[in-house]
Amino acid sequence: MRKMVTQIYSGTGWLSKTQVGMCEDGTIYSGYGWGKTCVGSYSDGDVYSGYGWGRTLIGSYKDGSIYSGTGWGKSLIGSYKDGCIYSGTSWLSKTQIGSYEGIDAGAAAAALLLLLN
Repeated sequence: MRKMVTQIYSGTGWLSKTQVGMCEDGTIYSGYGWGKTCVGSYSDGDVYSGYGWGRTLIGSYKDGSIYSGTGWGKSLIGSYKDGCIYSGTSWLSKTQIGSYEGIDAGAAAAALLLLLN
């Protein structure tokens, strides 16, 4: 079975972007390679901080939008599309803060934990 890996970068452009994390098969890592640390997970549109029994639901993603919080208290805080991660909610306040290579779900989940919190 092929692993689903997504690389997450802060900043934009070739010279100013830095890899800050990665996702692999539903697990979110800060850092990459030998120095990576598990910081959360994602599944079916939900994003969790921590892992195992101690994990906490902190937000969600759906159709290009990233939400912080849960239930009635959730707030739209960013978006993702075509390899770009944005903070802000409207075209006037939206700013690209990072980029990704890989699957959209991994990018949205990692953005919530690594770039938007």
